[in-house]
Amino acid sequence: METSNPTISVVICTWNRANWLESTLRSLSAQAGVRKDAIECVVVDNNSVDGTRSLVERFAKDWPLGRLIYVFEPRQGKQFALNRAVRVTSNEILAFTDDDIDLPQNWLLEIQRLFSSAQVDLAGGKTLIGWGARGKPGWFAPDMLAILAGVDLGDKQLAPAPPEYAPGGSNLIARRSLFDAVGLFSETHFRHMDYEFGMRCQQRGVRIIYEPKLVVQAPVDERCLTKKYFRHWAFKAGIGRSGGIDAAGRPPRVARWIYRQLLEDAWAHLTSSGGLDEAQSFSRELRMWRALGTVSNAWHGWLRPSTHATWVEQRSQKKNGLYA
Repeated sequence: METSNPTISVVICTWNRANWLESTLRSLSAQAGVRKDAIECVVVDNNSVDGTRSLVERFAKDWPLGRLIYVFEPRQGKQFALNRAVRVTSNEILAFTDDDIDLPQNWLLEIQRLFSSAQVDLAGGKTLIGWGARGKPGWFAPDMLAILAGVDLGDKQLAPAPPEYAPGGSNLIARRSLFDAVGLFSETHFRHMDYEFGMRCQQRGVRIIYEPKLVVQAPVDERCLTKKYFRHWAFKAGIGRSGGIDAAGRPPRVARWIYRQLLEDAWAHLTSSGGLDEAQSFSRELRMWRALGTVSNAWHGWLRPSTHATWVEQRSQKKNGLYA
């Protein structure tokens, strides 16, 4: 069964990034090939103090693509902003992207084409990295792509996608009925709530598609191109792997192989052993930091359950737009 030109709600959650958001809104306003009355665009402001509201209201006056709606979400955390968007939007398809993304002119048209089939409930595509003037650092390895929100599984559609695949939040497209079936984004995950949602959908047997024609570009904030930033990101990613806030009050649940890998990687890091080049060595170091985050979260939740939620939140929220 096919649906001609399904209606789309574009969702952008933002927090104190008006300078980046302006570029994203410009690229969104230039979408071509779709009916205006089939689109609504929602910006969810998650407590910004940098003029985000006035920026959105200025764009809304002459918005060429359906409606541009400003929504304020007072609870700090992207998961709350995402769920607010699900509740206030009305169209059949929800297209989630980020406030620092450049969207090609055919992005919405490709979404309509893909979701004209009623067999598609959840999809993601490519998020290509825009390296900027400094270029790619010498210590960067391909397995670090996710740290900069990059996604590239190749040029062939994967339907269904691999069982470990979850669409990234900068290019995540979902049918509204999917949220009725599997629930909203987890509000106990301050990071990687998109991955948790995708894994929950995988477990429920939802057919997920990777569509390489859905392409967006993520320009790199050069402040992120430091080893310190990557280390913090890896540690915080590990927190989610052992349950995040949900680890409070329960015995540590960490697989033995994670402990073993942590010790092996720590020893190799301290002794500079292994004969690896700079990128390979740093990749191994990041694996160590991620395992350390997993172990730390599990034991902190068990030993200090009353303060664990605050501990997780403090280590999961961005500060000045960075994980630091």
